[in-house]
Amino acid sequence: MQTVCIKIGGATIDAPGLLEELARSIKAMSQDTFAVVIHGGGKDIARQLAMMRKEFAFVEGMRVTDAETLRQVEMVLSGCVNKRIVNHLLLGGLNAVGLSGVDGNLISAVRMRVSGQDVGFVGSVARVNTALLEICRTHHVVPVLSPVSRSDAGDIYNVNADVAASEIAIALNADHLIFISNVSGVVVNNEVVRRIRLDDIETMVENEQVTGGMIPKLRSAADAVRRGAKRVHIAGWHGQQTLGDELKVETSSGTVIF
Repeated sequence: MQTVCIKIGGATIDAPGLLEELARSIKAMSQDTFAVVIHGGGKDIARQLAMMRKEFAFVEGMRVTDAETLRQVEMVLSGCVNKRIVNHLLLGGLNAVGLSGVDGNLISAVRMRVSGQDVGFVGSVARVNTALLEICRTHHVVPVLSPVSRSDAGDIYNVNADVAASEIAIALNADHLIFISNVSGVVVNNEVVRRIRLDDIETMVENEQVTGGMIPKLRSAADAVRRGAKRVHIAGWHGQQTLGDELKVETSSGTVIF
């Protein structure tokens, strides 16, 4: 059975009709495919914080997260966004369940620093416990995962969804990890770069060819390839055929990291 991890972000989740198409796209994949959906929800978090008039900042694409921000992040990601996705997959005829990194100690996290800066309750992944995911595989259930996670001491952390997706793909020895983005792939000089070698990524960051949230996405992709994911894709969404297209070299229209 092949394993396909699919990461979707807040910008793509909000696209009209996307979740309905995602359900059809997953259902159209081979019966011997185990699909895992990992999601972010940056736009939903930003809307919630704006409603509270709560200011926030980013450091290298990572949201600085104090205690109050963390509470809102957990509510939005593990509650509203997660259940919205699960509901659409159920409506599309899939058997789906919503989980977070906290459930079953799925993702164990430790506090992280970004370029030496303390960014609050932001975690890096220490390990992934795949027990719940293997139950889902056995029973043909699509797990939908929020990246909010916990430490061994019980502290809750906001883990970047791209990082969480990569670590889950590595732990499952995924055949494919697909990052669905609000752009068609990694865009440099207004063109999608079809192939990116691992050794070129940090140079692209230093030269500011990639910025913002694309930085952790590319770094996570590179880490996944180095540590065992067979292929990593960054692609835009172009209808219910997207997943099937990206799984094949001849029809892929996004960026492949190798």
